[in-house]
Order: sequence, then C-alpha cells, then structure tokens
Amino acid sequence: MIEEALFRAALAAEASGDIQGAIEGYEAILAKQPGCPEALTNLGVLASRSGDSESALLFYEEAVRNAPTFVPARLNRARVLMRTGDMANALGDLERVIADGSVEPSVHADRAHVLLMLGRPREALAHAEAAAARMPDRALWLVLGNALLAHRRPREAELSYRKVPEDGARMRANLGLALMAQGRFDEAWPYYEARYDETLQAHDVVRFDSMPCPQWAGENLSGKRVLVVGEQGFGDQIQFVRFIEVVMQAGAHVELICRPALASLLGTAPGVSKVHVSAPDALETTFDYWTPMLSLPYRLGVGDPRKTWTYPYLQADEAKRAYWKQQLAAWGGNKRKVGLVWSGAAGNSNNRMRSMGEANVIAMVNGLTDRNCFVALQKGLLLDSIEPLCRAGIIPLEDVLKDFSDTAALEAELDLVITVDTATAHEAGALGRPTWVLLFAGADWRWGDTLGEVRCVSYPSQRLFWRTLEETNWDRVVAVVRAGLQ
Repeated sequence: MIEEALFRAALAAEASGDIQGAIEGYEAILAKQPGCPEALTNLGVLASRSGDSESALLFYEEAVRNAPTFVPARLNRARVLMRTGDMANALGDLERVIADGSVEPSVHADRAHVLLMLGRPREALAHAEAAAARMPDRALWLVLGNALLAHRRPREAELSYRKVPEDGARMRANLGLALMAQGRFDEAWPYYEARYDETLQAHDVVRFDSMPCPQWAGENLSGKRVLVVGEQGFGDQIQFVRFIEVVMQAGAHVELICRPALASLLGTAPGVSKVHVSAPDALETTFDYWTPMLSLPYRLGVGDPRKTWTYPYLQADEAKRAYWKQQLAAWGGNKRKVGLVWSGAAGNSNNRMRSMGEANVIAMVNGLTDRNCFVALQKGLLLDSIEPLCRAGIIPLEDVLKDFSDTAALEAELDLVITVDTATAHEAGALGRPTWVLLFAGADWRWGDTLGEVRCVSYPSQRLFWRTLEETNWDRVVAVVRAGLQ
C-alpha cells in the first residue's frame, strides 16, 4: 500500500507550488516504499514540466518496471517519447495502454498521431475514424482531420476540424491548412494566424520575440519602415520572401530577420533592403511595424501565396557560380550535371513520408554516369553512406556547402535538380532552375491542388512526380525518374 499520509502531503505541496517540497515528499515515500509507481510517476511529471525529459523517462521507466500495468506511468512515458521524437517506442506504450482497455479519447488520438509521424497514414486514418465514431472528442476530430489531409481529402478534413470549438488555436490553425488545400486562401489566412497563438504548446508552434513596435495589420505603408520576421522552416521562408516585393511596391522600406543560413540568399529577393540574423537595435524608433513573414499574403490581401511577381526572385552569387562552373566542368565535362536531394530535416513532422532512402537514390542513378554527372546536395550524410554513394557515381558535397548561398550557386550551374519536398526544392524553384520534385501523396497545398499534377504553380521551372495514395514506397517514382534520365 502507498504511504497515504506522505502522498497527500506531497500532492498538497505540489498543488501549492512548493515543487521542492513535493519532490522531497515523493522521495520520502520511495525511501519507505522503493519502487512505488505513484511516487515515481509524479516525480516524472515534475521533471517533464521542468523540461527535463531525460530524468522524466528514467522515473517512468522505473515505475513501469515495478508495475507494468500502471497506466499513468506508461502513458506519461509515451507522451515524453512523442515529445522527444521517439515515435516507435511511444507507439508501443500507447498500444499497451489501449490493449489494457483504455477508452480515453486522447490515448487513441495519440496513437493515430504517432502512426502519422511514423509514415503510416492509412493505419492512422483507420484508427482515428474508428475511435472518433465510438467516442466523439475534440482530440480525435483534430487528428482525424490531419489523417484526412494526409490522404488529400481536405474537404472532409475541414468538416472534422469544424466539429472542434473555434476557441482552440490548434483547430483554427489546422482549419486554415485544410482551406488552403482547397485553394480557399481568403478564408484560410485569418484562421492560420492562430499558428503563433501563445496557448499552443506543440513542437511545431511558431514563436516570436516581443517587439516594441506594433504588428502590421494592413495599414497604409507609404513611407513606412517594416521589419519582416522569418518563421518556420527554411523552405517556408524561401517561398514567402517573394511577398516582400509587394510590401516594397506599397511604398515601404523593408528589412528582414532570418536564420543565418538563409541571410545571404534571401538578401537577393526583390524589395529586401537589409537582412538581419537577430533583432536590430532600437526597434521602436527604427521601424513603424513588424510582421510575421507568413502573414504577408493575408495582410496584403493577395490570397494565393503561390503567385509570383518577379521570377525567378532569388539570385545566386556570381563569384560562387564561377567556381562551381569550373569545378563541374572538371568533374563532368560535357555531361548533364544533376544535383540530388533525397531526405529532409529529421524534425519535420512529414519527414518519414516525404523522404526516401539512400538505396532509392542509388537505384535511380546507378549505371547512368556515362551521360550524367551526379552531385549530392544532401545534408546530414553518415560516414558509412558515403562509400556506396561514391560507388554509384554520386559526388558528396556536404562539407563544402556551408549555407543556402553556396547551394544556390551550385544549383545555378546544374542542368537539373532532383529533390524530394525539402528547402532545396523551394530554393531551386525560386532560382528558376529546372527541377524534378518527388512528392508523396500527402504533400501540402503549395505543390498544387490535384494529385498527379505535373506543373508546379508555385515554381514554373519545376516538374512534379507523385507517389499515389496506394503506394507505400518510392519504387515506381524512382523507375519513372530513372527512365527520364536515360
């Protein structure tokens, strides 16, 4: 039996905000009753709240080891594993909790979400549909909407999201994405502003530093100074920097904050007067307004964010181009020069679905070096992958590509870029380079409204190659691309 008096005292300390007192109370219980799952689990909760996921997992693991059927420990461990990206082990815990009879909607929603993150959208959709039918709940409607979006069923996703009260920021942000997927951009943008709502706690939440100047809400910009703040992924910023040209045309002086790896490249966009990698000094006197980058289409009243003005709207550095022109000629002579990217950033929620393996890219190009010179623009190569890539005739270049300006100069001298849905796809498109983009069926609105569409609305220089909803691997797409290279 648990030490009831000590446990009540520890709970009371926790409730009053005396975290150290609560910790000491749970530790006192463990001194008298080693392995007590309740005390261990509550210590895990406190560690998790403080951001110490490693300690939280140790507490939960000890609790599960001592009491394998103690649901709170296993469920809390699953949620920390989800937060740290260990989806496979999180799934194991969730399935054990469900097998033990849990009817808590959030547990089933978590399982469907983890299946999506593991690149198993069909299983995610089946589980979310079945669970939502049995136990209607906002968490299940949200994850069901996500699974429907992954199956290119945005209208059904919209209906699922609309079952959730609009006071929830996650509902509004996700509904915005579902409306964008239907091309209903004017309706979507106000909802999508919820992406940076301070109540959101998810891993993909957008956060901005406090700004002393007002946020732009569509006021007249003639003669004004505006600071645009980049947000989300590299690809998002490369796509949306095109809207700064429109802000400049409205009469504003525009400066940009972005991540250091993008600074040189985005500084070539029309309308950008200056680029910062951190907030400049004296914001309150230097700028009249600031704005999140992805709010520009909404505040400008542009609607469709795939629209372009100047195209191409980014430029490569000429000195760097000259270097790559000479280097590629030395490597490939008169052969077609082809750049390859097959995997995106591991932290992206769609990475398992959008990326392919090294075996796929080797199968795509192996034996085709008589006419083609292949270079890898891929980041994050492991040492043991370099040798098989080289044997297939792919030249790895990660060590010499330090930022997007370097990559842009190389892409400008390539005859073709072949890439999955990554920032490289956006960069090559923004540069106007011939690009083949390999897409999984659940790729989002920016690549077009119709599955199988070859033309890219966002980037006219690109050709799209799609996996179908039924395909669970890249084999057919790889074969089609290989045929195009022969």
